Amino acid sequence: MKKILYPTDFSETAENAFIFALQIADHLGASIITIHAFDKPDISSFNLPDTLRDVYDSIDLDVFENYEDEVPVLRDIAIDNGYYHVPMVHVLEEGAAVSAILRTANKNKADLIVMGNTGAGMMEKFFFGTVSGKVLEEAHCPVILVPVTAQFDGIIDNIAIATNMTDEDALFIEEVRKFRELMGCHIHLVHINTTQNMDDSQMKSFCERWHNDKKITPHIVNHNDINEGLENFVNENKIDLLALLSHKRNWFEDLFSKTRAKSISFHKTIPLLVYQSENLIS
Repeated sequence: MKKILYPTDFSETAENAFIFALQIADHLGASIITIHAFDKPDISSFNLPDTLRDVYDSIDLDVFENYEDEVPVLRDIAIDNGYYHVPMVHVLEEGAAVSAILRTANKNKADLIVMGNTGAGMMEKFFFGTVSGKVLEEAHCPVILVPVTAQFDGIIDNIAIATNMTDEDALFIEEVRKFRELMGCHIHLVHINTTQNMDDSQMKSFCERWHNDKKITPHIVNHNDINEGLENFVNENKIDLLALLSHKRNWFEDLFSKTRAKSISFHKTIPLLVYQSENLIS
């Protein structure tokens, strides 16, 4: 894992994700590619006066000048946090944000995308229409989503993986184990048992394939609500990163459905490591 793509709109949300990206890059000896996308309306079919065309053309210059002002800010953040040595390349890309980010990720063969999300009160919007949510759906590499209020010390000690103990989950866990080997952290496999009539035998059977891996601990949490069960587990076990497998919205749509009686809060402070099921290799 040598290339980390960091999309930014230079907001506070994006800045917090940048610090997280720096910490991971430092640990892995990776480089960071920052990408800032800008879009302009298509006026090719309009017969505009020259003065308006001049104004339109000046948008490029304004964007570039703003970009020139913001890039040194990123370098200052890296220096202030002790990551001045992390290699960085800065990309300004014209186009819609989602397509520009995905295009840059593919062109540079990014191994990981690290980007921000807004956290409290925005989960439904985040997953169903924002840039972050659409990138998550279409990316060909893992995506780490960092809440604006997330706090971390630069060390990932514990990763939790939410699992239903399926064959697909086993492939997913293998991918997270690769990430774990790079980070040197512990994996907690957690299944939220909503029926509360499950014993440990099914989890033990599922985990038998990793019986020699001393850095994997299985957990069955009895709770009638998946959201609250995960939230409790994350809080009680000092989880630094929650790994989830996405199925083109379906699983997330259930997990974060606004029809649930109570909202979850772990997404406000805990970064999510998200893999797409379509990208798993059997």
